[in-house]
Amino acid sequence: MVDIDTMSHGCITTVDRVVMRVKALMMKNWGFGEGCSTIYAVLLTSREPLSAEEISKRTNYAYSSTISYLNTLMRWRLVERVRSTRKNVYIANVNFVELIKAEHEKLMAHLKQLYEAIQGTKDLEHLGEEVERAIAYLKRVESVAETGTGTGIEGIEGEGDKDG
Repeated sequence: MVDIDTMSHGCITTVDRVVMRVKALMMKNWGFGEGCSTIYAVLLTSREPLSAEEISKRTNYAYSSTISYLNTLMRWRLVERVRSTRKNVYIANVNFVELIKAEHEKLMAHLKQLYEAIQGTKDLEHLGEEVERAIAYLKRVESVAETGTGTGIEGIEGEGDKDG
């Protein structure tokens, strides 16, 4: 495991180290491992795009591991690759709203597909109701997000959603 405090920092400030630590923890909470989290944090705090070699040096990861982590981050659209003078450089995508919207759309598509697949199957009717509730909940979340109404979870919970 890489300790952010012992990485080759160059001119990274204390603030950058704190931001990197917070971002690394955030990425771990999204289900990414240490490598992807650390590389994303390095890119977030960099003032300019970095090559894979520069990222490898800053993180003390092997070049091949760095490339693998970058490919994972690009698949998730968290990192963009840009062609610079004779080499590729990488930039962190920090537009979280767009990333969350894209994930929301994918989830809605999967739920609708699941709902259609279980329609008409007697043994799975109860699942259809659960999927309908999940879709309705996500639509309320989307509505609240678009209008900015609601002060918290109570703004998106329906009458049938509360436990108890």
